[in-house]
Amino acid sequence: MVDCDTQVIVAQDITTDANDVQQLKPMLENCEGVNGKRPEKALADAGYWSKANAQLADEQTELFIATTKDWKRRKELREADPPRGRIPKWYGLKERMERKLRTKRGRGIYRKRSQSVEAVFGQHVTRGCDRFLLRGETGAQAEWSLFSATHNLLKLWRSGRGPDSHEVANAIAG
Repeated sequence: MVDCDTQVIVAQDITTDANDVQQLKPMLENCEGVNGKRPEKALADAGYWSKANAQLADEQTELFIATTKDWKRRKELREADPPRGRIPKWYGLKERMERKLRTKRGRGIYRKRSQSVEAVFGQHVTRGCDRFLLRGETGAQAEWSLFSATHNLLKLWRSGRGPDSHEVANAIAG
């Protein structure tokens, strides 16, 4: 999981599962364990869509999960105007999510997904993390954790929030 504003990795894990459907709940829990709270908003691509995942939304976390592949979604958004009026009572979870993503607010929020997490994957590749060198799931997890930590340190250093920063110094002293 990546913070959309800073591209800092807020939770990470690896899996050997073929798709991401089963990964949303563990990642939200991982994020809460690492950061002390769940994110206010969580954006996920169509690989995470399921009714069970849509039901993970609560008063703490609002979910924005694509229900179709991104290229189909972009085409649909170009052709359709944002929805107006009340949500029909017969709408199920999928229809409600699709409607939410078509609203102006939903479009603006979901647009951040490709600018944040996809960019982080690209940055990992340009830094040489395009495959794991250690064998086994434990080795790959250790390697991914190291890459994630160095990525975050680089982001913090470039942002000016490093150890010489006044903000961090106050947090340590306070």
